[in-house]
Amino acid sequence: MPTSIIDGSIEAADLKRSKGGASIFRSITFQQADGGSRTIRNAVVKDNVAAELVPGARGRFYLYNAFDLKGVHGIRSAGGHDVYGFAGNNQKIFLILGIFNLIWIAFTIAVRGGIPLLGAALFVLSVVGYIFMSKGQREAKEQFDGDAGYLPLPPT
Repeated sequence: MPTSIIDGSIEAADLKRSKGGASIFRSITFQQADGGSRTIRNAVVKDNVAAELVPGARGRFYLYNAFDLKGVHGIRSAGGHDVYGFAGNNQKIFLILGIFNLIWIAFTIAVRGGIPLLGAALFVLSVVGYIFMSKGQREAKEQFDGDAGYLPLPPT
């Protein structure tokens, strides 16, 4: 899973909706410390992190891109406030999908004596999805924890 870091400030944050502990932003625009600008579209963010994503917020922003999700998983603000939250309930979805398909496969073998190809394909997809999302969450946490010595940017 690619992770990245942006040092700078938030120029704009357009919240689309917030539900179930996660917020989805239409776009988040960062003004980078090096003078560049970067925009992330359709960012999925945990609510505790989303509360910090307001225009003018400065610090270090930790980004992730896992399987089909991208967003911000952590912030170390210029004021010394640290917030972490990985918005990944897709792991639960993949787990439920995998269990459901395993039951479907077992039922079909017992009743018809054969393996349903769609069930097998969806089971493989659920296992791969679960592995990638777990790996993404683990890498995001390692990135955030590994940068614990970050010193805030000086005010401009």
